[in-house]
Amino acid sequence: MRLTKTLILAAIACLCSVTMKAQCCGSSCEAEQLGYKPYPYWFIQAQGGINSVFTDVATSKHLAPTFSLGVGRMFTPIIGARLHFNGYKTTGAFDSMTGPTDQIIAGQHIASNAYNWSVIGSPIKYSYNYITSDADILVNVFNIFSKNVYRPLNLYLVGGIGLSYAWNNKEFEDVTALWPVANDISNAWGPNQTPRKSLLSHNIRAGLLLDYNVCKNLSVGIEADVNSLDDRFNSKYNNADDWMLTAQLSLTYKFGFKKPCKHAPEPVAVTPEPEPVKVVEPVKDPEPEPVVVKEPLKEVIFYEIRENDPNPDPIINKVVAWAKKYPEGKITISGYADKGTGNPTLNVGYAQKRAEAVYNILKKKGVPESQMTANSFGDKVQPYSENDKNRCAIIVGAF
Repeated sequence: MRLTKTLILAAIACLCSVTMKAQCCGSSCEAEQLGYKPYPYWFIQAQGGINSVFTDVATSKHLAPTFSLGVGRMFTPIIGARLHFNGYKTTGAFDSMTGPTDQIIAGQHIASNAYNWSVIGSPIKYSYNYITSDADILVNVFNIFSKNVYRPLNLYLVGGIGLSYAWNNKEFEDVTALWPVANDISNAWGPNQTPRKSLLSHNIRAGLLLDYNVCKNLSVGIEADVNSLDDRFNSKYNNADDWMLTAQLSLTYKFGFKKPCKHAPEPVAVTPEPEPVKVVEPVKDPEPEPVVVKEPLKEVIFYEIRENDPNPDPIINKVVAWAKKYPEGKITISGYADKGTGNPTLNVGYAQKRAEAVYNILKKKGVPESQMTANSFGDKVQPYSENDKNRCAIIVGAF
């Protein structure tokens, strides 16, 4: 029991230390801002810890190491499934038994020429190998009651059913061959007990998994499960299923995240060009001066989340051409950020950087500073009804 408490406390300490680290990515941030969709996803999982079979001897007297490997998929923020393999060794024990006093008992040889029988005071343990395979259902309890599905800490209900296979019961046979035991072992398994050399049993599981997302792809946790097995599992007959408790630390790698859906921006409304003015040429009068029609300018550059680089060269080149054609015209560059992501403080910076980036590239391409003005509206002004289109820089040329 002391070992069990130590492992549980170590797991809690590990989770606390991870929580104190600087946030890196994944559930501790807004997943959409980082460019991925957190559900659904696949995962692989490795675990290690201890197990104990409930019996008439205290659980702390026969703890054994155990290891697990699992692969699964979270279909939604609430429901997932897992194929899980667990095994290695487990132990049974006899609390008291009788035996000849000239045998080695509890680590001491009791010298006696007579074949007397005495009670052995300390438990006699025996170990054997096992493996279980279960199909598990995972239910994220926190996401049932909360809309925030990107939290770092999650609690899962685990329930599953499968098969258990046990073998190598030689230590049990050696113990029972030397000393009669008080327990009913008529249902024991092994090469000397039944025609079968191993035991195939059902395995029904229920448990809890506490899991912490270190980053987008990696999480650590602790899982405790109770497993219902055949009454013959520990070779002692009680007319009821045997029960095994497993407590394990887990390391989970998640993969298969999808990119979020991106809506194509609507076409930008462009002011139609005015029809040319028809000039009536009089027969005798001289030809009048041609009427020059000045064309206004409006162009829009759209950005992805946290982007500020004005990539569309055709738009930049069009603005440069307009500035050279109308040197008396004034160009206003307005930067915006969408209100649906980030926060007002960050969005002011993104909008400012977008406006400044367009201003600097136009300046680099020869547009005079006196002809340009740059403004930033952050997310206070939303020029478009669709959220994602408001990550933009709007360039207006006027006279």
